[in-house]
Amino acid sequence: MLQTNWLRVLPWRALGRGRRTSEQVGVYRTSTGLIAARVRLDGDDGCSVEQLETADLKNQRDEAAVGQLARSGILSRAPVILVLGPEHYNTFPLPAPSVPSAEMRDALRWKLRDVLPYAPEDAVIEFVRLAHATDSNAAESLLAVAAQRRLVAQASAPFLAAGADVQAVDIAEMAQRNLLIRLPGAEEGRALLGLDESSALLTVVHQGALCLARRIQIPPSLGTEDEDPEHVATRIATQVQRSLEVVERQSGLAPVRTVWIGPHPYCALIARCTAEQTGLECLQLDLQQELGFAATVAELPPEQACGAPIAIGAALRSEHPAAVNRTARESSALSWLSKLKAA
Repeated sequence: MLQTNWLRVLPWRALGRGRRTSEQVGVYRTSTGLIAARVRLDGDDGCSVEQLETADLKNQRDEAAVGQLARSGILSRAPVILVLGPEHYNTFPLPAPSVPSAEMRDALRWKLRDVLPYAPEDAVIEFVRLAHATDSNAAESLLAVAAQRRLVAQASAPFLAAGADVQAVDIAEMAQRNLLIRLPGAEEGRALLGLDESSALLTVVHQGALCLARRIQIPPSLGTEDEDPEHVATRIATQVQRSLEVVERQSGLAPVRTVWIGPHPYCALIARCTAEQTGLECLQLDLQQELGFAATVAELPPEQACGAPIAIGAALRSEHPAAVNRTARESSALSWLSKLKAA
């Protein structure tokens, strides 16, 4: 039987031998390939993207793709955080069950037994508590995450075989949260709409803690003559508006003031439509402008740039006690140990 735990239950010395890790690597698996980002984390909470690499999965197996990354040197001498593709896990926003934290996973496993596409006993269940106003009547809620045990193990297997120091398997929602809190904007509430070829991922944070994570489907015909891009952008903007209204109403927190969008070939159009729909400041995300990039880092082509924020966000995970407040630290710790052991 495979055993998993929260990464944050490990003492900090186990993750950095008593000192803060200077560099971390995030790897995101998209539908077509792997995107890896090596980020230097400075003691004053600054960061710099030191290296970006990609490996195609269309024409080679996972082992070959990971080997390609390993030969580039990006996986060497740094902790590696892997991010599952969206097809490999399920998320469920739920009212928090009234049970002690130690019993929460068992309670969620029972609650999700009828909606999981596999047997509950085959699932790894994790959760993160969503931020809400402490002085309101808002009920406590959480984001439950479920993945098949074998998929969590399979995600790390080729990296471990290649000698990578895999520390965790995480999800895109938390990677976006890590990136979002590094971007300029109101401390009270901000949002990031990440985009890829098939979906948009909206994340909202308040003072560093996750408030909402929702995936919005994008028609596969976007960019073709079969679908007017303006209509698609308007539909996405409408979903963003409704989601922001829901999180404000249910959490009791201050409204979001800034929405970051992209990168994506239609980023400008989606940003304009979202600004018109919501009346909010909607900014196009330019990673090289907002984050420090080493001069040697080459710009990714548009079809690969969409996954870069997730890889960078994974590399920005911080478990150091001084790096984030307690609420944000608990939110950032949603991850499964990748070095799974057979019981």
